[in-house]
Amino acid sequence: MLRVLLRACLLMIATVFPCVITTGTPPVAFAATSVSSAPPLFLRAQPAVVTIREPTTQAVQIQPALLVDTVPLPIEAQIPPPGEMTAALPGAMVPAPGIAGDGPPMPGTRVAQTGRIDVYVGLRTFTPEQVAAITPRIERLLRDNEERFGFMLQSRVSLAFYRPSLAPSKDTRGIAYTEEGRAAVFYRPHEDIERALVVASHELAHHLQAQRYGEDIQKRADIILLEGLATWITGPPWLAMNGAESWKARARQIRDMGVPLRLLQPQRYGSDIAYELWASFVDFLIERDGMEKLHLLYASGRSREPGSSDYEGVYGASLDELADEWRAWVGN
Repeated sequence: MLRVLLRACLLMIATVFPCVITTGTPPVAFAATSVSSAPPLFLRAQPAVVTIREPTTQAVQIQPALLVDTVPLPIEAQIPPPGEMTAALPGAMVPAPGIAGDGPPMPGTRVAQTGRIDVYVGLRTFTPEQVAAITPRIERLLRDNEERFGFMLQSRVSLAFYRPSLAPSKDTRGIAYTEEGRAAVFYRPHEDIERALVVASHELAHHLQAQRYGEDIQKRADIILLEGLATWITGPPWLAMNGAESWKARARQIRDMGVPLRLLQPQRYGSDIAYELWASFVDFLIERDGMEKLHLLYASGRSREPGSSDYEGVYGASLDELADEWRAWVGN
């Protein structure tokens, strides 16, 4: 009888005070944000569940988000503090600080957020899983760019991956809207994501320029320096795509292809060739007189026209004279 009564009591306790057993990690919180005033590029984006894994960090779970007619609610990704992500980078000066808040909203689904950038993806380009997987590498490339340039990003930037049909022109692969804190990369689903990674790094370099020099200077920067310096900042990944160990070596490769080493109108041989020749010229100027003079030259730009900067005033030599020195430098 005692056993029966004991069982009855236990059953009554279990009914009145049920136990709740939880496993796993708590869900990621969603937070509301303001909607961009820009017209939406997509009517709908497919939800994505993505896991980012870093060798020294725990997995990052990013929950689904659905876009209907406008920018979706942002996703607060459980990414380790930026110091943890960047302090272990080879040759890092100091751990890069995180920038609080959110980057400017962009059309598409936000699939990841690092210490300093928000990453979005649209339809008919790389998958959300692919983009989220390379996000830690984008952050690392940004940190490398900052170290090379000697300047850290001061405000958050949003970067989006879209299909090429949304680009402003058919040959545009990337664009930086520096005043708005946004950048976009345009690639098809099965194209080389490694090249897209380098383009993304280049567009982030433009944001470093704009935040370092200010928008007024950025708007009138000589295109030789605007694109040459951004390409130079991007550095090793760009050179690695061409199997070159330095910008001098890359200029030699281009020369050996039959392309003349000219700073004016090299775009006729393609934008990449122009950017690489200008990056080689920037590398020469830095080796010749250091970074501080290059900063002065960049700030002296009067328009996007090539040669608009005050080469004579800063270096005591005209652009033509400096170009002759550069060609001799490449040949040595």
